[in-house]
Amino acid sequence: MSSPLQVPRMRAAARRMKAGGERFLGGVLPGASARRLQIKAFADDWAASNLEARRGTGPLWIVLGDSASQGIGATRRETGYVSVVHERLRHRDAWRVVNLSRAGAGIVDVLSRQLPELIDLTRDESAALVSCIIGAEDIARRAPGLDASLRQLLASLPSGAVVGTFARGARGGLAAELDAITREEAERHRLRVAELPPRFGPGSRGRERNPLGDVEHAGWADAVLAAIDGPPAEIGPSTDPELPVVPAVEDDKSDAKSTDDRKQASDAEPADD
Repeated sequence: MSSPLQVPRMRAAARRMKAGGERFLGGVLPGASARRLQIKAFADDWAASNLEARRGTGPLWIVLGDSASQGIGATRRETGYVSVVHERLRHRDAWRVVNLSRAGAGIVDVLSRQLPELIDLTRDESAALVSCIIGAEDIARRAPGLDASLRQLLASLPSGAVVGTFARGARGGLAAELDAITREEAERHRLRVAELPPRFGPGSRGRERNPLGDVEHAGWADAVLAAIDGPPAEIGPSTDPELPVVPAVEDDKSDAKSTDDRKQASDAEPADD
């Protein structure tokens, strides 16, 4: 009979065996079939790693996102940006990572599936760090109501969470518009912004069809680590301190009434002989 501690280990081992078979088949099959098997292999690898991380101790990093956060496109899961950042963090402390991302996910998927998982996971233990880089598939699909759903997501993340840009330095376009929203909401909710290398130029078709390679994953790792080490965005002032403050209308009426009262009181006083 298996003990409660053995069950997660057995599940993790089974996931790793399944991932190994998927990696082997992916190495001999062509094109799209190989990509689908890589997605399955990486998902099973992360599922096994997540089971082990939940049993461990040390600062906890919870990852939300899409295929990029799964490491898709990298030659190995270990060269995906999440694994690279995790390895660097482990040189500082016994960091653990639970990766809740899913290939093909969009903002709605994070709101409806990954955020509830985050809430459940942190019910008894708070996360030292949360990151959420999402939206590439939404941009490629031109998902309706994208600006509103992005604002909703960013408002739902814990203070200090790391979020990412899409079109650094670009002028115009949907990706640049979403970056403006990301920076605005980061100030409002004190999030950390990772200035990621741009991925959305003319003809971009999303990360599922145009995944990051090892070099690009390394660039993302540098940007995410810089955001982790930097301070959260400061809450922007609601008014410009250099602008004059105009009194409210009610105050003007109140001042006028006080002036009239003082005049009437002065007129009512007896004149000096």
